[in-house]
Amino acid sequence: MSERVVHGVSTPRIEVVPGAAVRAFILLLGPLVLFLAGPVRGEPYMAVREGFRCSACHVNITGGGKRNDTLAAHARDILRYPTFFEKLAKPVDAFTGDINQYVSLGADLRVSTTLLFQELGDNGVVHNNTAFRGRLDTVQVDVNEADLYGEVRLIPDILSFYVDQRFSPQTTTREVWGLLRLPYDSFIKAGKMFLPYGLQLQDDNAFIRGGRNGSATTGFSFNQQQAGVEVGIEPEPFSLIAAVTDGPPGDRDVQFTMTASAMFNDVPLLKNVLGGASFSRVGPPGVQYTVFGFYVGTLLGPITYLGEVDFLFTKNDMTGGKTRGTFIFYSEVDYLLFKWMNAKVAFDYADDDGDLSSRVDDSENRVSVGIEPFLSRFLQLRLFYRVSNGVESNPSHNQDLWIAELHLFL
Repeated sequence: MSERVVHGVSTPRIEVVPGAAVRAFILLLGPLVLFLAGPVRGEPYMAVREGFRCSACHVNITGGGKRNDTLAAHARDILRYPTFFEKLAKPVDAFTGDINQYVSLGADLRVSTTLLFQELGDNGVVHNNTAFRGRLDTVQVDVNEADLYGEVRLIPDILSFYVDQRFSPQTTTREVWGLLRLPYDSFIKAGKMFLPYGLQLQDDNAFIRGGRNGSATTGFSFNQQQAGVEVGIEPEPFSLIAAVTDGPPGDRDVQFTMTASAMFNDVPLLKNVLGGASFSRVGPPGVQYTVFGFYVGTLLGPITYLGEVDFLFTKNDMTGGKTRGTFIFYSEVDYLLFKWMNAKVAFDYADDDGDLSSRVDDSENRVSVGIEPFLSRFLQLRLFYRVSNGVESNPSHNQDLWIAELHLFL
């Protein structure tokens, strides 16, 4: 198994064999079919649960960053927090983020404690079929995220300026752009921005996002941004957004990225249904990189389902001029307990074709189980247990994590 670098992230590079698309389609829809069959039966899960698009709650039309006035006005209906912490849920006075009608602020602070369990193994080789590891390796307290957002409405609802500045874990400008809203629900955005690809999960360590410790990754996350121009149109219930950006560092070509989706509301039985497809390519000289994927989401009673499959194809000097690729899959089920506490089970998988009986040492998977209740419109708690199993010769791909996080936001 060789390595490749996507947007500066090293990931496994694996041959893609015929039949991957069929297996991916089955994996993507399989859990949904089980839900429909009977009793067995960001974030994006909130958008699907409430029947909204990203632009309904975020200033950035493609998601992430500062929240808009819709969330401020309907926070309890969207976030579903309880009222028994009355001073948190119903404060007498609270900052809305608005300085005046033209200037507003937003923020995110995530502080976590992580317990990492890691086996020593024999000669650097660890087991890749373990659910519970008993050896505590490290305990780490981190400020995972400290972001400040600023929006200047030069001409309200028409022309605006936006900046997303990160202060931890490193200081960097994540986004800075100008947005012009045009007739027919269209827009044009120019500056430094996140790319419009796939499900915009908050978990940047997911395989369909940025990955972790050199795991599989699509290369799209809230830690990856590029300078360029983005255009889009969003007539209900459809959305089509495309971006032409600078491309990976050191490449002389531009990168083209687009996503098309639709959110259907009041669908019989399922209520809300999201479907979409994304594509991105950067060509020679340098790395020839192409990725495309499909994603779905639906709501069935208190259960929200999300799924995404991606196919990556890369050709460069490291592959000897041959096209190699990776198949990545993500599935998530969210259940609303007590009408206010979100319980989540998520599964990540990456392999050459999704066949565990073939080249099993090239596959890796991750299972996450946890709860993430909102306690007010400014406060969220998260507690997760995460199991990773992958290449036996890479101990960092075979770990257990207990993660407790405090999230303050505006």
